[in-house]
Amino acid sequence: MAEKEEMVLPECLESIVPSLPAVTSQEKHLASQALSEFERGAYGPCLAALQKLQETRQSDPKVSHNLILTKYCQSSYTRTDEFRKEMEVVCSQSRVAVSLDNVDSLDDVDQCVIYYNQAVILYYLRQYNRALYIADKLFQFIEPMEEGLSRKVMLLLVELYICTHQPDKAMGMLSYLEKTLFGNGGGGKHSADKELRDNQTAESPSLGLSHSHPQSLTETQTEGGEGTSKAKAQQNEVYRPQISQYKVRCFIMLKSMKSCKREMKTLMTSQTQTLPSIYLKSDFEYLRGNPKKAMKLLNGTVNEKLAESTDSMATLYYNNLGCIHFQLKKHHLAAFYSRKALAENESATKEVFKQKTFSDKNLSGYCLQTIAVSRHLELLYNMGLQLLHCGKALQSFDCLIEVVQTCQINPRLWLRLAECCIMVHKETNDMDRHLEQRSNIIQGSVGSGIHRKLILGQGTQSYKQSCDSGAMPAATLEFASLCLRNALMLLPDDSPNTLTSDDPHTDTRPDPGKPQYDTVIVAAPPGNPLRGPEVQNLRCSILACSAYVSLCLGDYVTALKHANTLIGQKRISPAHKYLAHMYQAESLLAADKIADAVQHLNVENVPDINTLPPEVRLDQDKTSDRDSNEGTDCRGALYPWSPKDLTKAHAIMHYNVAVCHAVRGEFDKAMVYLSKSTQSIGVPLPAQVYYLRLYLDLLEGRRKYAQGIIKEHFGHVTPNRI
Repeated sequence: MAEKEEMVLPECLESIVPSLPAVTSQEKHLASQALSEFERGAYGPCLAALQKLQETRQSDPKVSHNLILTKYCQSSYTRTDEFRKEMEVVCSQSRVAVSLDNVDSLDDVDQCVIYYNQAVILYYLRQYNRALYIADKLFQFIEPMEEGLSRKVMLLLVELYICTHQPDKAMGMLSYLEKTLFGNGGGGKHSADKELRDNQTAESPSLGLSHSHPQSLTETQTEGGEGTSKAKAQQNEVYRPQISQYKVRCFIMLKSMKSCKREMKTLMTSQTQTLPSIYLKSDFEYLRGNPKKAMKLLNGTVNEKLAESTDSMATLYYNNLGCIHFQLKKHHLAAFYSRKALAENESATKEVFKQKTFSDKNLSGYCLQTIAVSRHLELLYNMGLQLLHCGKALQSFDCLIEVVQTCQINPRLWLRLAECCIMVHKETNDMDRHLEQRSNIIQGSVGSGIHRKLILGQGTQSYKQSCDSGAMPAATLEFASLCLRNALMLLPDDSPNTLTSDDPHTDTRPDPGKPQYDTVIVAAPPGNPLRGPEVQNLRCSILACSAYVSLCLGDYVTALKHANTLIGQKRISPAHKYLAHMYQAESLLAADKIADAVQHLNVENVPDINTLPPEVRLDQDKTSDRDSNEGTDCRGALYPWSPKDLTKAHAIMHYNVAVCHAVRGEFDKAMVYLSKSTQSIGVPLPAQVYYLRLYLDLLEGRRKYAQGIIKEHFGHVTPNRI
């Protein structure tokens, strides 16, 4: 938190610009009347009072500012372009000329309200970084600033920190705001858990423009007395529910379920249940792994309307329903609700712009709060994920390729695009068990009688490299390789130094009195940034996919490199470790290093194939035991993968060992390991098993065994006599 400093005005200021005339009692009365009318939304009478006031104070920039602001509010915030142009005129009338485009020219506390209004406009235009830069500059004047404006600045800073995915800074600002409003006893200290989650809160922010206080035209009046202090304390209590909502949003972004649960109870008991609080409660239950309760909370808000909302409630409702059904592993139903959310978003956008083409250079005619109503990118991203889990890889690719044009710095998005390409190539490992694959083993026959011959297939590796460049967006393995390279490039170096903040002003020393959060290190729009454990898990997934794609493309050296890097990761799940050994063995076999390949295929190297790292699974088991009385659903893999259990995983390893021995010419050992594999690999057998068994029987001269296998499994393409 920045230190508080008193602003010192230059002594020569009065000699540069002539001072304004003294404020008369009549002007004070008009100013108070204008403020009263403005606060109750009567902009017509307020405008009349300000026009009378301007007749006597034409050179006062504060009166001019209030006048154009009232006109803007009277137009329902639709005259944005005119308002910004008139603000530039007001800036030129100020005692020291300032520019709205150059916040560094801010050097007087009287100019803060102008820049605050500029920051609010940028916020509603979703230019969060520019708005945050202005708000940070305003915070340097927080001490001499008028009390009402200072609170608005701090609340705006909290909102911008959340919008830019900096919940730790938002928590620091909330602590400062609580200390300002309620004293040292206002804010409690909370500890943050380290739990996994990938979701965003559904609450819509609600901020207003600041109106220059008419009392700023007069000398500052001091307040005192016990009655005034009590009244001020009662006014400050209005901020408590809002601060509590912000804390819940921060804890959700920080994946701190313990602290969030405690703050959620405070929020629900401090006020009557509002729609934002219900949506936050639903989001909290969803992240705890209780989607049914989250759905129940959402369904209770169907007929509710959120006042002063800048978002389409139908869009939020259907999107959240889609996320909940996604968690329930009902992916087709989730995709259905995602489509409805997209349709509602398009309907809301057309309603706002009324079929007109929107341009950032022409904002007039549109309500400021609804200019950025569209959530198309976020919804399209969710839709792409739903379709990917539904097995519709091409449709998912079309959705995600549109999102990546705007969100190029998201490594997880590049991984999802690569997964779409991989799924187009081969949907699941169980495809080798399908009848179509097994039917290709016997292609047909030629000749007749004793001269009759069977035509065997060419194997299961049938990928034909694309003629197009890998840089062309298409669902090919070449483009998947490019996507995975982009994803790896966007991740930081795998070293401890990268898991700390790069901000030189950040104190990295642990404070035992403050909650410790993982440092944000990788941006992932349109979602939350990736933190330390998430980045490590993502790196393992990218390396596994990279090794697989390289194997499919015949680049065995690169595949071995990725597999070796994967096996060396500290935070690696048993499933990724299993894949790393398999990819290493296949790469070494292609390099004719059969002995090394057999060592990687030792079943003792793979004692488990769980998809979660051991420490995460331990935390999940503890959470499941603790929340069992609350009916919390246990989470599992959102998409099934093969092999489903350790026995089948070992059987596949035995099959690969058999292949290694067959390549070396040790056919007896190959048959032994193949027999072990067929006993536990499950039925129907994969096509590769039939290929190897026929190959071994024919080489060893076991013609009758080969005939028996063909008659039993491929009788539809062969006669009774072979």
